[in-house]
Amino acid sequence: MLSKIFIRFTSLLICTFLTSLQAQAAENNMNSFEVLEQSITKSPNDTRQYQVIRLANQLQVLLISDPDLENSAASLSVPIGSMHNPESQLGLAHYLEHMLFLGSEKYPVINEYSKFMSQNGGYTNAYTAQDATVYGFEVNDSALPEALDRLGDVMRAPLLDEKYAEKERHTVNAEHKTYFDNDMRKLYALQRYSLNPDHPMARFSTGDLSTLSDKPGSNLQQELELFFKQNYSANTMKVAMTSPRSLVNMQKIAVKHLTQIPNNNITKPVLISPLLTDKQLALEVQMKPTADLKLLQVNFLVPSVKDEYMYQPGGYISRLLGSDHKGGLSDYLQNMGLAESVSAGFYAAHSDEYSQFSMTFKLTEKGLSDQDTVLASLFAYINLIKEQGINELQYSEQKKSLENYFKFLPKSAGFNYVMSLSANMQHYPLQDLLSYSFRLDAFNPQFIKQLVGYLTPENSRVFVVSPNAVVTKAIPFYQGHYAQAKIKKSRLQQWLTSAKTIQSKMILPISNDWLPENLSLVNEQKNNQAVALVKESGLSVWFKQSQLKEPKGILNLQLNNNLNDQSPQARVQMSLLLNILQKQLSELNFVTQEAGLSFSISSNEGLLITTSGYSDKQIKLLLMLLDHIKQMSVDQQSLRLAKQELTRRFNNKSKTKAMDLGLDGFRKIIRQPSWSDQTLLSQIDTVTSEQLVTLAKQIFSQSSVRLLALGNFSTLDVLQLTAKLKLKIKIQPNAFYQIKRVDADPEKGALNFIRESALEDDALVSVYLAKNQDPTSLAKAELLNKLLKPAFYDQIRTQEQLTYSPFTASFEVNDSVAFGLFTQSPAIGSAALYGRFKAFLESFKTTLAATDESDFEDIKKAHIANYLAKPSNLSGEFSYIISEWMSNKAAIDTKSVHVAMLESVTLQQVQQYYADLFFDETQTQQVVVQVKGKKFSQDKALDLTPQVLITNVDQLPKQ
Repeated sequence: MLSKIFIRFTSLLICTFLTSLQAQAAENNMNSFEVLEQSITKSPNDTRQYQVIRLANQLQVLLISDPDLENSAASLSVPIGSMHNPESQLGLAHYLEHMLFLGSEKYPVINEYSKFMSQNGGYTNAYTAQDATVYGFEVNDSALPEALDRLGDVMRAPLLDEKYAEKERHTVNAEHKTYFDNDMRKLYALQRYSLNPDHPMARFSTGDLSTLSDKPGSNLQQELELFFKQNYSANTMKVAMTSPRSLVNMQKIAVKHLTQIPNNNITKPVLISPLLTDKQLALEVQMKPTADLKLLQVNFLVPSVKDEYMYQPGGYISRLLGSDHKGGLSDYLQNMGLAESVSAGFYAAHSDEYSQFSMTFKLTEKGLSDQDTVLASLFAYINLIKEQGINELQYSEQKKSLENYFKFLPKSAGFNYVMSLSANMQHYPLQDLLSYSFRLDAFNPQFIKQLVGYLTPENSRVFVVSPNAVVTKAIPFYQGHYAQAKIKKSRLQQWLTSAKTIQSKMILPISNDWLPENLSLVNEQKNNQAVALVKESGLSVWFKQSQLKEPKGILNLQLNNNLNDQSPQARVQMSLLLNILQKQLSELNFVTQEAGLSFSISSNEGLLITTSGYSDKQIKLLLMLLDHIKQMSVDQQSLRLAKQELTRRFNNKSKTKAMDLGLDGFRKIIRQPSWSDQTLLSQIDTVTSEQLVTLAKQIFSQSSVRLLALGNFSTLDVLQLTAKLKLKIKIQPNAFYQIKRVDADPEKGALNFIRESALEDDALVSVYLAKNQDPTSLAKAELLNKLLKPAFYDQIRTQEQLTYSPFTASFEVNDSVAFGLFTQSPAIGSAALYGRFKAFLESFKTTLAATDESDFEDIKKAHIANYLAKPSNLSGEFSYIISEWMSNKAAIDTKSVHVAMLESVTLQQVQQYYADLFFDETQTQQVVVQVKGKKFSQDKALDLTPQVLITNVDQLPKQ
């Protein structure tokens, strides 16, 4: 009896103790976070739930619940960037970003972080800016808790293992060397180098082997660990998360996995030195580019407008400066033959220290020799804004555009969304996180006047990029030279004097007639699959409405013909025609974009016209574009400028990034007919304006027609448009023309194309083109890529430090499937790269053979989930259909069929596919493009047996 009483008492005591623990746990959980903000202003188009909480470690977390998602994503920002580097270790913030993901205390395996994300249907990335470092990932939702735990553990206890330090130093160095001779990177560096030298932004920021090294009084590893300890703390970090889970569920996993990040109660460093002194104003910097570039950029640093975002003063002024309307600055300079284009931007609107207006003029030869007239024209237009442009009309145009855009704001989702939100959490009030760039509370003329008052010659900073630049100094840490000097006061005054005679020749923009008026939705017509409304000889019309309730649509119109592929001169004529069209339609492009419409015109199996945005006036826009092309005229100045631009583009090809040159070479081999840049270049001078006018007419008289209508249109809308197209175009009853691409022919051996680069690095494109295919081949290639991609990245980048950005891809070529390995390297030449690629493929045999069946099924499931995810915007909803339509396939709405193929593929089939693709020479033909840079010019190029050696694509057959 006593024992029973004791047992009963003990049980009661344990039960009471457990109940007490549960109550305490519940109380602790209630105290583990507090809600900071729930009333975040969002677009009426946004049905997601938002909440900002603060965890016990003072970490702010934005939670976004979106039941439509399949994937979850999270991003963490730290308000520490390159400007906070210690002087002794320039590039340390960037180096730390790299080192953080090479293992943490709980997850110590190198590169396991990125591999985990990839194999769970997602990816990870990070970037280091001047004032912040931002990390992010996206994964299938089932993996969110572990992904978040991995992120939290990285921020709690990264290994920062010294045994990987040397490898990652080389990776950072390789990243820098990728842009070592990039002209735009050099220009950006000079913009910073020419600031007040006492300000930390005026320094080299990326890091290389020379700056990230042990020095007297500065040990790199110790500095790395100290930098992390002093600058990474939960109280200054911000996190944004999006998931299909409920807010309550997200609260729980945020508390569980992010509270582990320690709060060191640090304070964000305060910068004391001014960004500019008088010495850095009225300054001219000249740079001699590697490529044939002629740019004039004028920057004005102005006081920070961060706290005045609700009045959008920077956007108000830059909108006027960048307008392409008749009589505006851009139009005036183009008519004068001084500039090919003009663009305006307003940057660093969130900065505590400064904001910046930037005007970029793409100059002609005439403009390069008459820069002072370009500058005088700028100040003439600025003065016109001061005198006439600050008024209710311009304000109302800006306001209507912003209101319409926010009302139907395209729904962003996933990685990019949380990356931008976590960064913005460092700058803007929580309530306005989503709306800050669209708020326009009132017309504030006084504030606009004050801001435009800083746009004076005395406050200007002029950057000239010219082959004729007289340069005296080497650009620190980059290839190239520059010169820097103060601008004489007499020259500044001359700009203003000349501006007085120019101002009367300019006008400000007027009201925008393209703003939408009818934002209603058409009747839903239940076309869950794309419908072929018209199938006639020479005419095809497809139509599908959207699942999304938005008054928007997309129209793709192809005037299908082979005019672009008949000869080298025909190819050049089409390029010149498109260039001139772009200039002639620049005003229409500006006003329609401001009204929420956009269009593009390109050559793709004929002439392809694409419009998108609000459906209200979209059909009208498409018909207007057709009328313009059909009736276009070409004057001699327009043709001369177009020829100059095309000539420069061809001449600059060898000075582009080696990887870009390699991919361009692959396209030239695979797509027939192709001609060398030299052959195309030789045809430019032969083209006349009459030929271009004739070409425009031929497009309308020698084409069949393909139309794809998507979104907020009715069947009647599309059929009425089709009837109008029949009146405007003499539709030819031809079979639709399709570009010819190379079919695999293993017996010939590899197609081996060698290209020369004017820059340092080598690059290698190694593509395996399969001969024998079955309906599941593309699915097998996609799943193989999910397995192979992270392993290739880890081996080539992390383990061997050969390159910064190796990647793999699978894609279709005709009815076949290709699988490619790609990289650019500052470390070894193309032949050596090929050897490392082959060694990797050999070693991956073992890895693939050891892959667990359940792991493969998880990867497959994650990949399929990406296909099945509910679209968040029109471009995402219709991207698969557009891709199928562009390939001229008989059926264009076949995503479900492809998903079924993916579901049917087994691990054994992928393993066999790998063996056939990479190791059976009877089934595969290799296409190799070697780009030989200056650094490895003495190395022998890769030689394959058997091979078809290509040094000039002109020697390829023209089908």
